[in-house]
Amino acid sequence: MSLENAPVKRPFDEDISRKTKKQLLEAVENQHVSYLTPEDEGYSQLVASKYSNFVLQQSQEFPERLQEKLAWAFNTLQAEGFFHRDWVRVKGRSFPTYVSRLLIGDPGVTYKYLGLRLFPLPWTFPGRSPQNDIEEACSIIGELNAHFKEMSRKFITEKRVTDVRTGVCTSSNDEGTLVNGNQEPIETKDVTEPDASTGAETTEAENKCAIKSRDHVELESDPSKAVAESKESNSSSTSSKDTSGSDTSTNSRVAHATCNLPSVNPRPPDTDDRPPLSLEEGTDFNVALLNYMDPSDHTLRLKEEPYYGMGELAVSWHMDTGLEKGSTVAVYSHTETEDCERDDCNKWCIGVKVQWDVDTPALAVPLNTGDSYYMLSDLNDTHQHCVVVGSHPRYSSTHRVAECSTGTLSYIQGRCHQALENLEMGGDDVGPSLKSTSIDVISFTEDIHIELEFEWLRQFWMQGNTRANERDFWRQHMEGLEGMWKQMELMTKLAIGAAMEGSSRDHHVLCESLIDYLSRRNRLRQEHVNRFGGKALVTMPSDEMPSYRPSWQATDANHPLPFDLDDIIHRLICHIDADYT
Repeated sequence: MSLENAPVKRPFDEDISRKTKKQLLEAVENQHVSYLTPEDEGYSQLVASKYSNFVLQQSQEFPERLQEKLAWAFNTLQAEGFFHRDWVRVKGRSFPTYVSRLLIGDPGVTYKYLGLRLFPLPWTFPGRSPQNDIEEACSIIGELNAHFKEMSRKFITEKRVTDVRTGVCTSSNDEGTLVNGNQEPIETKDVTEPDASTGAETTEAENKCAIKSRDHVELESDPSKAVAESKESNSSSTSSKDTSGSDTSTNSRVAHATCNLPSVNPRPPDTDDRPPLSLEEGTDFNVALLNYMDPSDHTLRLKEEPYYGMGELAVSWHMDTGLEKGSTVAVYSHTETEDCERDDCNKWCIGVKVQWDVDTPALAVPLNTGDSYYMLSDLNDTHQHCVVVGSHPRYSSTHRVAECSTGTLSYIQGRCHQALENLEMGGDDVGPSLKSTSIDVISFTEDIHIELEFEWLRQFWMQGNTRANERDFWRQHMEGLEGMWKQMELMTKLAIGAAMEGSSRDHHVLCESLIDYLSRRNRLRQEHVNRFGGKALVTMPSDEMPSYRPSWQATDANHPLPFDLDDIIHRLICHIDADYT
């Protein structure tokens, strides 16, 4: 998948966003918006009609023993320094989140939100028991995950039965609207307000991720075919038997690389034509994003909730991104004290509203320690939520079905092995070479080259050495991937040499393609270097400073290409111009 082809809003979405936000702000100015709490009259009816997929599970309904274990797990992870503020991208700028975060989840799975890929600590340890307090704490979050799977499926099943009995029309992904009376269907708009909380081996977990990207679906055919056809056309045909043997060998190697990819059935791209998730798929949480915030931290410059006057926000209005469409989100809330009976004590609240809806009141639901809430099925796709700050420090564990078709370790390892199929390392008397210099094969390998560098390696190392050292599993694999990336740098160098050794049209086409790829790589490297401005670096803790890796000096003779590719791009341009003059 192209790194620059991340999901973007359709053109008309921008108009909807501007129009509906203007309407909402006008309604705020005229005091036409409101919210209800569980103590207000009409709250239950509002939930039933507009928020039927929002469920609050109070602490007394939650297993007491698991609550005790979770309190220990949160405090252990915090005491050992595993919570960090994320630096995310909002409208082209980097900001630290108000809350400190930690991702825990299925081994080999990643989660990306707001331009940042997170690499989780595992919550399962196949073949052994947890070896230390950190692993024990992560396994407890895994127990919570199992509980949330069970309860989410229970709530959804019960809701379906209730909907049938009460005459509610249930859509394919479970958001019901009344069909009797004057109830109008809920209007949904595909507009997401940014989360402004700113202010190898294939594992069973990886096999559960759906393969959706067009590139990934086509890997099993095009690259193998291109390499094989090029090898056939360039090899001497001493006999049809020898040629056949050569082709078979090439295809066998490429097929072996393909087998390293997650062995699942491809899902189509994320469009309205995709089939809805099954009950199990929509609640098969593969990651948990843990949050911690101490409201007494005066370095935080919290903003007031802008529409309803709910109070200061830890996380502003948003819809969780990077998730499977139509999947459930489950959240456990834990505050460090239950003493909140004083007049000056405020409870944490979850706010929920129909996205950009002026007429429907929002919900503001106070949270006691040990409470859980569920955004079932497609609620996260049609509604926005926020977190209102309380008086005491709070932990939360938000369990999600991350969309990880191109976000697993086995996926990127498989992609790398496929790219490296085009490299012939040679022997003592013969240097390395490319099996094919066709434009299709070069483009295929360069796409993987860029994906590896900017979606994986730089994403991992820019989060600092502390996080890297906390994730020994990921660190080892990143070092292995970096070795493959360096081989791809060699492949680019070989492709440049092949493009400049002739003046045919094919050579010019290859030169032009490489100019595009190298220019793109140059731009992305510069964006990465500039990701954190000077002010950000001054305020960032020293142990969380970004590591600009891979990095090397221009004089490093062991590296195939320089970091700055301007000179090579210029040479390629001059080569084309010289042939036309």
